[in-house]
Amino acid sequence: DVTAAGQAEAGLKQQALPYSRRNHKGGVTFVIQGALDDVEILRARQFVDSYYRTWGGRYVQFAIELKDDWLKGRSFQYGAEGYIKMSPGHWYFPSPL
Repeated sequence: DVTAAGQAEAGLKQQALPYSRRNHKGGVTFVIQGALDDVEILRARQFVDSYYRTWGGRYVQFAIELKDDWLKGRSFQYGAEGYIKMSPGHWYFPSPL
């Protein structure tokens, strides 16, 4: 069981996927999370499918929690300071000035 969980964690690190580990009675769940793009989602799916073919899914389980980027498609970023022009006359500064 420890070996299976170690292989899962090593694989997620190798794939450079953001994740958290949740231990529970009888197993562990790795939650792949974040604002993943299509390539990252495909990479996660391929890894999980490959892992389950090799190790099965009794002890280690995977979940994916997608987070939306609320600025996606509605903003433009200008300059090195990282300010975002959301609309005419409306600016968003992600970090404090």
